[in-house]
This record gives sequence, C-alpha cells and structure tokens, in this order.
Amino acid sequence: MNLLSAIILAVLLLLAVFTLANWAVLTAPTVLSFVAFNVEGPLGVILLGVTLALVALFVLYALTLRTNMLMESHRHNQELQAQRKLAESAESSRIDALRTQIEQEFAQLRGVIDARMDTVALSTKQSLDEATNSLAALVGEMDDKIDRALARNGPMDSVR
Repeated sequence: MNLLSAIILAVLLLLAVFTLANWAVLTAPTVLSFVAFNVEGPLGVILLGVTLALVALFVLYALTLRTNMLMESHRHNQELQAQRKLAESAESSRIDALRTQIEQEFAQLRGVIDARMDTVALSTKQSLDEATNSLAALVGEMDDKIDRALARNGPMDSVR
C-alpha cells in the first residue's frame, strides 16, 4: 500500500469517527432550501451521503484508470513480444544468409586454391621433368666425353 492510499484510509477513518461522535447533531432535522421549495430533513446525513457518493465515484474512477492502464500495459507487452519475435526472425535470416554467403565464398576460394595447386603441381612436374632431362643429357654428355677420352688415350695398362 502506498502513501496516498494510507492517507485516504486515515481520512476515511477520521470521517467515520467524526460521524459516530456527532451522530445526534448530524441527524437533527433542519429546514433545507432548494431555491424553489423548502424541505425539512437531516442536513448532516445528506452531506455525509453526498460525501460517501463522491468517495465511491472517485474509487470507481481510480479503478477504471487502473484497469485501463493494465489493459494498455498488456497490449504494449504483446506488441513488444511480437516485435521481439520479428527481430529474432530477421536476425536468424540474416545469420543464415551470412552463413550461406560465407560457404559460397569458401567454395569459390577452394576452387581457386585447387586450380592454383593444380597449376603449381603441373609447373613443378614440368620443372622436375626438365631437370631430369637436363641431368640425363648432362650425364650422357659426360659419359660420351669419358668414352672419347678413353678412346683417345687408349686402353690403360692394368700394370700400373
């Protein structure tokens, strides 16, 4: 219970005590004038009734405001939940789109890398074949030179 409710309750309690303490005066008949006519009745009871009617109207008004506020809060909460779901859905679709794009780019990179690896492997094989052929030609040339040098110098003496 907040401070305002406590104050209102205290005022109503004081009004009840005041009414009980002065009940004889409040119920005393008096002549009441309604401009066009006069009536005899208890002025205190009439004023007390009007006061209680106003209190009841104010309570009803406060309850109506509170109910409207709660309904508005509930509506805002539902809208917030709907917006949250929409945002989560959009975020999920963006993440899926990003994942798809990354997979496509990796696939393209994989293709480029595979093509370059094939090119490097082919180039390396060609270089190796050329080096092998060059080495074989060099060995053959050296073998020919050795054979010619041996043929020019004649057979070597096995005595030496």
